[in-house]
Amino acid sequence: MVRNRALKKVLIVITTAFVPYGGLTTVMMNYYRAMDKTGLSIDFASTNEPPDVLLKELNRSGSRYFYLGDRKRQLIKYLRKLNQVLRENNYDVIHVNGNSATMAFELQTAKRRRVPVRIAHGHTTRSDYSWLHKILFRVFQRSYTRAIAVSDKAGEWLFPGREYIVLNNAISVEKYKYDASIRKKYRNSLGLSDEFIVGNVGKLYRAKNHSFLIQIFCGLRKKKENAHLLIVGGGELQEELEEQCKSLGIENDVTFLGMREDIPELLQTMDVFVFPSRYEGFGMALIEAQASGLYCFASENVPGETKLSNHIQYLSLNEEVQDWVEKILAVNGYDRMKCSIQARSTICACGYDIETAVEKLEKIYNGIG
Repeated sequence: MVRNRALKKVLIVITTAFVPYGGLTTVMMNYYRAMDKTGLSIDFASTNEPPDVLLKELNRSGSRYFYLGDRKRQLIKYLRKLNQVLRENNYDVIHVNGNSATMAFELQTAKRRRVPVRIAHGHTTRSDYSWLHKILFRVFQRSYTRAIAVSDKAGEWLFPGREYIVLNNAISVEKYKYDASIRKKYRNSLGLSDEFIVGNVGKLYRAKNHSFLIQIFCGLRKKKENAHLLIVGGGELQEELEEQCKSLGIENDVTFLGMREDIPELLQTMDVFVFPSRYEGFGMALIEAQASGLYCFASENVPGETKLSNHIQYLSLNEEVQDWVEKILAVNGYDRMKCSIQARSTICACGYDIETAVEKLEKIYNGIG
């Protein structure tokens, strides 16, 4: 079949789940929304039935979504569906977003279908399936034609000794500017108008280290009676974390909000942001928090590229809980508006504003970058 050279056809594959909050979807939808789609036909494919809000958005822009099936439990069926989509639509580019060499499954399928440009986009620095990552690594290296990473740390891990492009986890900066009226409205709606709110945004799985976050908060709560922990995100560990809170006697001082779309507004409610991840490819939530003017505390395992303000400290996970508590308690108030202005200026200057970062991906899709 002859390819339509007047229109570049791109398939973006999200190997986790296509959801309207957090993770790989948020990164790619930020780019999709900001992109000049002239000369491009962009579709998405992933592991779940699409949420209506995202499906309608794609349809309005002339894009389609393909449900491939359960990648973990029905891999063969998943790959057969991907093969069918590639065969019937004749794509010029496949852009696979994932966390390890298991992206070889999608990329090898595309290679057999002779998709010319096969992009591997790495979003983290470690795999929860290390044994499978090692087994597939050699095959993975032979499967892609272009390599993208969210940070140098992620690139060095997934593409050792090879060329890769860093594509920043960029955000729409102005969405996160500090707004005192939104802060007051949301704090009142949550019933937390007078509390000192410690916040975190991230899916509830091992890498994000919420168990340690809860330990930190428990220590903090003993010294600051009006402290409250706000956890934004859902995931497989929620029940376990709720039980941890009960065992520590702080279940009434911790709110699990689940997956939310109003992250910019929820960040306004917080007083400090704590992000003790075991590992991160980048840590976009930390950029969003700084843009909103929050004072942030992150683990040293988070890439240093995330330091985009003067109001962030990186601490070792080997430090005692009390060390984290004392650092947080030392924050005695700060000018949120001033911090937000400074951080957003730096974020833009460093290329983390989606309006400028998107040009790099546009060039890759169009074969000129």
